Amino acid sequence: MKSFHRGLLAASCLMFASTSALAAAPTGINPRVLGTRAIVACDAVEKSCGVASISFPSGISGLVPYGRPDVAVASMFYPSVDDAEAIIARTDAGDTAQAAVDYVFAVDPYADYRQLAAVKLNADGTTTVGQQTGAQSASQRCAVKGANFVVQANNQTTATICDAMVRGFQQATGSLPQRLLASLKAGARVGGDNNGERSGVIRVWSSENEAVFYTKVLADAVVHGSKHALRELDVEMNRYQAGVAAPYASDLVPLDKETTRVVKRVLHKLGYYQGRMDATWNDAAEAALYDFNWNNLFFLKPTVVVDGQRKIDGPLVNFLRDADLEALAPAKH
Repeated sequence: MKSFHRGLLAASCLMFASTSALAAAPTGINPRVLGTRAIVACDAVEKSCGVASISFPSGISGLVPYGRPDVAVASMFYPSVDDAEAIIARTDAGDTAQAAVDYVFAVDPYADYRQLAAVKLNADGTTTVGQQTGAQSASQRCAVKGANFVVQANNQTTATICDAMVRGFQQATGSLPQRLLASLKAGARVGGDNNGERSGVIRVWSSENEAVFYTKVLADAVVHGSKHALRELDVEMNRYQAGVAAPYASDLVPLDKETTRVVKRVLHKLGYYQGRMDATWNDAAEAALYDFNWNNLFFLKPTVVVDGQRKIDGPLVNFLRDADLEALAPAKH
C-alpha cells in the first residue's frame, strides 16, 4: 500500500501542499475482504483508552488499533499507521480528536478509502472524539460518536450495527475492556461482517492500573482465523485480565451459588480444594483460591466483602469457567 512520507506526516506541525485530487485506490490489495466494525473509547476514571474490533481477515490486531493510555485510534477499510500516528501527533499538539482526523483527511491522498476514529483523553479528564468515513468505503457503513467513544463499521450485513454496539457499550458495566467486549457482542446480535467474522482484537492501555509498573497494556486479546472469533476473543481477554492485569472494583461480581460451584469445581480439579462441593463459600475454599492465585496469577485476586456481600473478580470467574486446566499450575502437595 502506498502511504504518506512517514516523517512529514508524523511531524504534522509541517503543512502539506494541497492535494488537488484524490488518488485512485492503492493497488495490490484485495478490497473484497476489507470490512470491519470497531469501537474506540476512553475512561477518565480508569485513565485508560482502547479499541475493540472484529473482522474477517487475519492481521486485524496489527492493522486497526493504535494508541496509548490517553488516546486511541481505529484505522479501517484501507488502514494506515501513518494516519494513526498523525492523529496522535496532532492531538499532542493541542488539536481535538475531530480536528486531528479532519486534518489527516484533508492531506491524505487516499482519504476516500479510509475510515478513521479517534478518542483523546485530556489531562483534565475531559475527552474529545473524532470520526470520518471516506466516500469509497464499503457499503453498509455507519458511525456514531458519543461523549467518550466512537463506533464505526463498513461492509456489514446491516448499517444498524453501530447503534446496537453503542447500546451494548452504554448498558454494560465493569472495566473498559469488559464494556468494549459487550459492545462487540451487542453488534453480533444484529449483524456482522459480510465476509463473516474470523479475527478480532481488544487492546486497552492504562496509566493508573497497578500493572503500569510493568506494562501500560491493561488488556490484550487477539484471535486470528477462527469461525468462533468473538467467543474466542471473550476467552482470551478474560485470560489476560485475570492473569496479568490488576483487578478493578467495577469488575467485582457477587459470589452467588452458581459462581461458587464454578470456582470450587476448578479448584478441586486442580487439587487445591478438597472440601464439600456445595454452593457455600468457606475458609477452605478461600485458602484454595489464594493458593491458586499464588501459583497462577500476576496479581492476587481473593474474594472481598462489599456492603456485607462477598464478591469475586468477574474476569477471574470467566477465566476459570473457560480454563484450559492443562495450562494451569496444579496444587503442590
